[in-house]
Amino acid sequence: MTRLEAGNAGRPRGARALRAACAWLVVLGLGWFAAVAADWRTPPRGEGPEAVPVRQLDGQPYLGVNDLARLLDATKFWRSDARRLVLRTGSHTLTLVADNPFVVVDDATVWLPAPVRSMLGELQVPVAIVDTLPSDSLVPRLFFDPRRSRVIVLPPSGGVGSPRLSGSDGTTRLVFPADHADEAVVVARSREHFRLRFGGVFTGALPDSLPPGLVRAIRPIAAAGGSAFELAIAPEAAGFRLLQDVDNRRVTLEFSRASESPLEEFAPEGAPGPRSLRVIVLDPGHGGGDFGVSAGGAVEKNLALSLARMLKTELERRFRTRVVLTRSDDRGVTEVERAEIANRARADLVLSLHLDGFSDPRARGATVYCPPATFAESGEGSLASASTLTLLPWREVATRHAVESRALAEALLSSLELRGQGPTRLRERLAYGLLGVNAPGLLLECATLTSPQDRERVTQEQGLHELAVTLADGIEAYQRNQ
Repeated sequence: MTRLEAGNAGRPRGARALRAACAWLVVLGLGWFAAVAADWRTPPRGEGPEAVPVRQLDGQPYLGVNDLARLLDATKFWRSDARRLVLRTGSHTLTLVADNPFVVVDDATVWLPAPVRSMLGELQVPVAIVDTLPSDSLVPRLFFDPRRSRVIVLPPSGGVGSPRLSGSDGTTRLVFPADHADEAVVVARSREHFRLRFGGVFTGALPDSLPPGLVRAIRPIAAAGGSAFELAIAPEAAGFRLLQDVDNRRVTLEFSRASESPLEEFAPEGAPGPRSLRVIVLDPGHGGGDFGVSAGGAVEKNLALSLARMLKTELERRFRTRVVLTRSDDRGVTEVERAEIANRARADLVLSLHLDGFSDPRARGATVYCPPATFAESGEGSLASASTLTLLPWREVATRHAVESRALAEALLSSLELRGQGPTRLRERLAYGLLGVNAPGLLLECATLTSPQDRERVTQEQGLHELAVTLADGIEAYQRNQ
């Protein structure tokens, strides 16, 4: 047969081959889509709890045994003759038999509300099995979330349940069941944006409506490695208390109208509406012969400058603003010179960047220093009233902006806590880095270099970049002032 004849004879076969190839491409495409969909259904690590979907079979929630094995990090052993599957995780075993409602957990036989079923070559197990698992540190703790039809792996901090709201005698109480009540922390104290963070995953549901009281609204907000909530508090609330009942696993937020009670104060709030940020001044601490804190090969002056450069880039990307650095290289700058740079630039915000150090290596996290927000009410050099002329020492001019500075501190500390870069501390004190600064500002110890955990994070480029993004998020929240 000639080549031409072979080519002509092969045309029908070629068409069939082409159709077959297209069919295979469709199959591969569907397989790729299914794999991508599987990736979407399970949140990446660090962005939420590991989770797998649950399906309904005859009105019962079921979990695929492959998903169960993955959540438990278990090894599978299948005996086809007995239709029996054994899962081994740590020192524990689970034995499942197709079409059988019993599961053997180690040496105990447990009855399930429905039988184990086989579907498309995979066993399907009633979700009730998650309640039969051994409760020790060797087995991941699973939780069935019926609202989202999924099973999740709870972190070591456990879960946070549905809050209960009650009130009487001018007091409103919000009670959260929480496996680790000691990890609850208030991360923002303003009435409009009061924020509470937990280490555990939220496994409950928020109420559709709230009864009359001091809590006007509550909603979940994003938090790294845990859960967080933002509350709107009525203006007549005088203060709050956070009560952590570790033994009974609950956290109580108590808001009260009675100012005479031993309450914590809310953060002062400025005028509503977006804030103008035409000029932002970043002040990398130390420089030249002043090294700042040195620990494990990390030097504060170098990290502060690198962070300032990253933050400058991030802020210029987000805002139409001019970002000024008090130093752009390794040189010494006096406190007077830093203040003069900020004042000559007519700064709308000044952020002095530092990294902390303690003798105790267990100390970690961030600390912010801002002018006392109560300065305008009492004390030496106070602004007694709007109708009186008060002369302030030049070094204390930053106290004129104490309320705005406190709002900036709330926004930054909240951002750090929600990104898992805490714990955070607030100190109402006029820090040396703010002496003579005529603008809202604060001194931020962004992390603790003497902490191995913090040091490892900020000495890596990715960790330092994440810190810059977190600070930019806080500044953006301060600017929006919503």
